[in-house]
Amino acid sequence: MRYDVDEQIIKNAFETIKTPKYNIGLEVEKKMKNKKFSLGHKRPVTATLMICLLFIFSTGVAAATIKSFNNVLALVSPGIASILYPVNVSDEDNGIRMEVVAAMNDDEMAVIYVTMQDLTGNRVDENIDLYNYSLTGTMMLNSQVVHYDEKSQTATLRIVGNGGKSLNNKLAGFYINSFLSDKQIHDEVDTGINLLDIGKTDQLQLIPLDMDNIPGGGGNLYSEYRNQPIVNILKPEQMKISFPGIDFMYISNMGYIEDRLHIQTRWVGDGVDDHGYIYFVDSKGDTVDIDSARISFGTDETGTTQYGSEYSEYIFAVEDIDLNDVMLMGYFVTNGNFTTGKWRTTFRFEPVVEEKRSAANIELNSWTANSVSVSPMGVTLVGSGEGDELDKVKITANLIDGSKHTFDSTRVYRENNMTRAKFTSSSQLDISKLESVSINEHVVKFD
Repeated sequence: MRYDVDEQIIKNAFETIKTPKYNIGLEVEKKMKNKKFSLGHKRPVTATLMICLLFIFSTGVAAATIKSFNNVLALVSPGIASILYPVNVSDEDNGIRMEVVAAMNDDEMAVIYVTMQDLTGNRVDENIDLYNYSLTGTMMLNSQVVHYDEKSQTATLRIVGNGGKSLNNKLAGFYINSFLSDKQIHDEVDTGINLLDIGKTDQLQLIPLDMDNIPGGGGNLYSEYRNQPIVNILKPEQMKISFPGIDFMYISNMGYIEDRLHIQTRWVGDGVDDHGYIYFVDSKGDTVDIDSARISFGTDETGTTQYGSEYSEYIFAVEDIDLNDVMLMGYFVTNGNFTTGKWRTTFRFEPVVEEKRSAANIELNSWTANSVSVSPMGVTLVGSGEGDELDKVKITANLIDGSKHTFDSTRVYRENNMTRAKFTSSSQLDISKLESVSINEHVVKFD
């Protein structure tokens, strides 16, 4: 911890006081964890010097950490603020300070708020993107910048992970090994490609791709290709179509395979997370929804496919699309900074204990919901089946007073052969006033 001149004078005086049986840091930590302790309460001016010093110099739980927690409270809704609890543990490496400020969890999800501050440079910005990081006991982590203070070069991030039940009242470790910054986004890139000029020829050169030897892919058609042992893709490097101001990727081939349009890109930049996608817009500039897949792969020196990610094969089902009415656009991202270090913290989760559950038997296309649980953090459906379109399910919490609570975010994952879908919103759900939950046209009531 750093001190200014006045603080250092008081600190030096304080260190002359013999207190062998009084662990100041521990006592303040106990006070911070006491739910009756008010972070906003000011002590009377008659408080003793010892108490004043206690609140100034306790390790990591002094005015600075109270300020960090209050800053987070100001960023979230009052309902979410009421179920957050302060953590205030930090670590510093490579001139950058990381602090876990606050946390909350229920049986399905864990959320922590973290700040990153560059003390020596400008490696932390409003677009910081955590690259290699982990929170023990969780899976499918993602991070989002919720605030950036340019003056102090401090970013506040919200980290969300599935699997919160395993963290109930247990110690957890949050670790960061690297992050990206100086993000450069190229959106609405007009490729200038006339889709009618992409010929459907039988002479197109194809190569086989072993689907068991790729890093992954995406899109609503991806599972169709993932289930095939071998997929035919375009032979790389049959063309090179570049775009102004973008030197980290280019289109390396285009053509049709089985009536589906394939567009292949090669990523040649130094960025560790260069990425993007191809999409279509109509004459008004609105995005056209087309079923698609993306497959990542690499090649060796002979051009044979192998595990890697320097190429992306985009596949579009354009059979029912009038190519005269759409344009091919691109969205491409690179990062100027890749910062490494070892930031390590350990803290204890305290779960949100208020929860309501109900058994269910709700058919949702190819998926069946067997149970519904509700906590202040959201609604969780647990069931069996494919669950490919669970993000399209409409969830509404119906309250006793007749008001509705809606949800705008969905997280779907599999655990113990069951599919779990967590529906959340930016505000807390008051389940003491919950009457029922609407799941599409189905209604589940709670006592």
